[in-house]
Amino acid sequence: MPKTHRRRSPAKKRKNRISLPAALVLIVALFIIYVGVDHFFMEPEAPETDTDSTVSSSVSSDDEEEPEPTVSDESYATVHFINVGQGDCELIIADDGTTMLIDAGESEYGDTVVAYLSELSITKLDYVVGTHPHSDHIGGLRKVIASDIEIGEVIMPELPDEYVPTTNAYEKLLDAIDEKGCPLYAAESTTIDFGSGTLTITVPDYDSSNLNNYSLVIRFDCNGSSFLFTGDIEKAIETQLVENGVDVDVDVLKVPHHGSSTSSSYAFLDAVTPEYCVIECGDNSYNHPNSDVVTRLEQYTENIYRTDVDGTVVFSCLKDGLSITAENGE
Repeated sequence: MPKTHRRRSPAKKRKNRISLPAALVLIVALFIIYVGVDHFFMEPEAPETDTDSTVSSSVSSDDEEEPEPTVSDESYATVHFINVGQGDCELIIADDGTTMLIDAGESEYGDTVVAYLSELSITKLDYVVGTHPHSDHIGGLRKVIASDIEIGEVIMPELPDEYVPTTNAYEKLLDAIDEKGCPLYAAESTTIDFGSGTLTITVPDYDSSNLNNYSLVIRFDCNGSSFLFTGDIEKAIETQLVENGVDVDVDVLKVPHHGSSTSSSYAFLDAVTPEYCVIECGDNSYNHPNSDVVTRLEQYTENIYRTDVDGTVVFSCLKDGLSITAENGE
């Protein structure tokens, strides 16, 4: 039911007789009221204050807590090219502590990667990426996911049914993901905030049996520096990236496919114009890195690092540029 509102009855009037003393009291009361009424209705004078300080206090009060910045002025991102022999493994740590692990080498290097993360006191990986389902990239991810490290989400390329591998490395990785209960997402071309920087994922347009060309391409920009992670893409995808206008012009290039002759075309390198190149490789029978490719890279930069020679290589994204530390050198 709707509420009803009752009007209050007006008070009945009473006749009052006023005696003389009461009259005097009434006169005095009226006088007080007369004298004080002006004062009563006057607005109180504001205390004299400095205008600037008044404005400042209204904007910032001691009672209000200032929001803490997400990233301190002393923070900086780091990119780690972890030595996992003949395989790929990269770790990006944003300036706010957000993390992404890209690949983890063969299965035998899984414990190496877990130990490396532990040394850095990393207890959570926000993103774990398997660039493509070859064992020298995803083999070690199984042990990383099965470890005590918290996993945010796993990202991998979506493959046509007829090309989904049934290899031991791939099946064990999927089992580890299921057992951990972490979400697995099919990669999409997108850009995400990553600390004060950005991560841009590009999914190649490819539909054939060469799993190398399904490799996710990831660009990281932070503090004026840029990196390109290329998995094992070959010349067909390099050409596609350039022709589609994907921005691959970066400071640091993770050389595609361990420096294989199938990759690092002139057209691609012309678009990248790398200042630094990192080749991730180890003892192998594939002629990685190819000597002609190394000669080609040297036409663009003299700053070429190899994990089989230099060990793990770490780039720090400082405000005034990049600082590089190599495990086996300066």
